[in-house]
Amino acid sequence: MVSNRVFSVCLAALPILLVVSCTNQTPQATTQDKKTELCTNLARLNTSVATLKSLSPSSTVSDLQAARDQVKTTFADVKTSAQAVQEAKVADLEQAYQELDKAVNAIPQTATLNQAAQSIAPQVAAVENARNQVEAGVNCP
Repeated sequence: MVSNRVFSVCLAALPILLVVSCTNQTPQATTQDKKTELCTNLARLNTSVATLKSLSPSSTVSDLQAARDQVKTTFADVKTSAQAVQEAKVADLEQAYQELDKAVNAIPQTATLNQAAQSIAPQVAAVENARNQVEAGVNCP
């Protein structure tokens, strides 16, 4: 009789325990999902660097600042998503980004936008090369 009561209580409690245990689990992103996110962020970085690279004599100072800010934002996204991907080696990319950031900040106020674009061209190329290496290392499509 006691064993029937214990069995009945256990049977009644089982659905509650299952619901509680299932709702406390958070879905874990797969390795492929993490790589896909990193590859997407690398593509966004490529687009923002291309925007910075495409400054022309008709561009404004606010265009330069907006492009710089976009590169900063997309680089931060790459750095964050790369932390979840073991194969992502972003040290060279980070160094190239830091050099680009320094170069943009060092542009004199008296420089024309054409001069500014030319002065940061080597750093832009270094970011592009480092980004391509990270992309290849992670096997982005």
